[in-house]
Amino acid sequence: MRVSLFETTQSGFQWVADRVWKVEHAFERANASNKKATSTRMRIFAVLCGLGFAYAILMLFAARASLSGSPGNMAALSGEPNARAQLVDRNGQLLATDVNDYSLFVDPTDMTSEDRGMVRQALMQIFPNLPREDIAKVFGSGKRMLLTNNLKAIERERILNYGLPGISFEAQLVRDYPLGETGAAYIGMTKRGGEGMSGAEMALQDEIKQAALNNMPVALAMDLRVQGALENELRAVAIDQRAEDAIGIVTNVRTGEIIAMASWPEFDLNKPGAYTEQAKRNHAAVDRYELGSIFKAISVGIGLDTGTASMNSVYDARQPLVISGRKIHDDHAVNAFIGLEDVFIKSSNIGTGHLAMTAGAGNFTRYYEALGLFRSADTELTEPAAPLYPKKWTDLSLVQTAFGQGMAITPLSFAEAIGGLLNGGYRRPLTIKKYDGTSPIAGTRVFSAATSRTMLDLMRANVIKGTGSRANAPGLRVGGKTGTAQKPENGRYGSNRISSFAAVFPTDGPLDGDRYLVLVIFDSPQGGPSSSGLKTGGFVAAPVAGRVIDRVAPFLGVQRKEDKFTSAQWDKAPVAPEDATGEE
Repeated sequence: MRVSLFETTQSGFQWVADRVWKVEHAFERANASNKKATSTRMRIFAVLCGLGFAYAILMLFAARASLSGSPGNMAALSGEPNARAQLVDRNGQLLATDVNDYSLFVDPTDMTSEDRGMVRQALMQIFPNLPREDIAKVFGSGKRMLLTNNLKAIERERILNYGLPGISFEAQLVRDYPLGETGAAYIGMTKRGGEGMSGAEMALQDEIKQAALNNMPVALAMDLRVQGALENELRAVAIDQRAEDAIGIVTNVRTGEIIAMASWPEFDLNKPGAYTEQAKRNHAAVDRYELGSIFKAISVGIGLDTGTASMNSVYDARQPLVISGRKIHDDHAVNAFIGLEDVFIKSSNIGTGHLAMTAGAGNFTRYYEALGLFRSADTELTEPAAPLYPKKWTDLSLVQTAFGQGMAITPLSFAEAIGGLLNGGYRRPLTIKKYDGTSPIAGTRVFSAATSRTMLDLMRANVIKGTGSRANAPGLRVGGKTGTAQKPENGRYGSNRISSFAAVFPTDGPLDGDRYLVLVIFDSPQGGPSSSGLKTGGFVAAPVAGRVIDRVAPFLGVQRKEDKFTSAQWDKAPVAPEDATGEE
């Protein structure tokens, strides 16, 4: 059983006291024998100095352990095999720590016959929900027995205040999550024995254990303020929309850091047994979705980067695109030739299909591979699922994937891929660890800097005058792309939708500067009051991204600047037909 700090300090006092007593009696013996005491005094003085120094070291050790502020740190210092370091956010806010849970034992043989009735009655009052037969059993056993466990330190203290005889406790190290539901999917859980099960707890297992030996915390990339704002906005709309699940991700596209990651429904990390396995899923990492038109950002980027498309390109959207006998429609037919900007901001399936056919399957699959879309997301997390994509690339499968059908990927995979389009052209792995350097982790160049700049401008244009207008946050130069995908059900596309929005801010500034992706996805929204009964990404997901950006920009150091439109001009800005009708 582990020795407490109090017991360690108490034994230190006793050790010094014993030695002082021996020194004092040595001095008395020297005087009693009429010997010269000078040399004896010097020796005694030297011994006392040595003892004082040893005790000072003992006290410094105890003070260091006490000031560390965590039972988990004490466990590490005392050699507890299951000790884990604290997890903190990027600003040092506590996310997870080791604490002691207590088991309560009752020993009837350590009570008088008069005490037993009193103790039994007291335990029934203290634990009104414990079965009476369990209490009767320990008193009838005639030996020390376990009555209950999983008691917190405050509960143990309360019971000790009763001063009951025959009551004792044994401590067991467990993981505690002070914020409960906040960041649950990101932080993850541990088993009772201390091994990580999910999230950062599992992904950084070795680092957490090593840091415990050095009494140091492990800092995650998470910003708790951003995490809280993301969860708050996501939760409100998920409930309003009666969605099956919802996902939110915020990354720094320069460094690849996952600043926040939310998965709804939520669960309390301290009460995992109260939730189903489905409720505890990290939907951002585990679930695969056909994400719809947000994928067009990647497709347009491929067209620009290969030189098979330019801002001067014009596409025939006068009639559906027919491929292998299948007609590709636009939700709102424009029945006209349209330029590349209109293909993007009006989310034209026909125009995107023409673009993909011009670039060819060879170019598209080469970029998909370079962006990591043919494998699970590149991150420390162990949960990310591998994508589902066509085994054979035909003209039809090429066009379908170009506008967001026929390829199912995790939200984390999409965040990793589109990050390479927004940061100057580099695909970088996503990380849940705080990045302390000044230069980002080396990435792989996929797009040219010119392509990246053009896409930032296109995404900004989409928020100013396209389907993403409801994501605008005044002064923060938000860009983005909407998505509304049919959800496959029982082997065919059904009536439910995946509504999404991929936002980026700020769209201006140096390409190698800090820039943030906010990805919001709702699975099967039912069209609640907040979206006027509509289920599209522009009405459901885009406003969430805008509100999150408005709230978190100060935490991320993004300064507001004068927007392209003044408030008066904003009301006069043209409304795209897609916005007016609720379709994309």
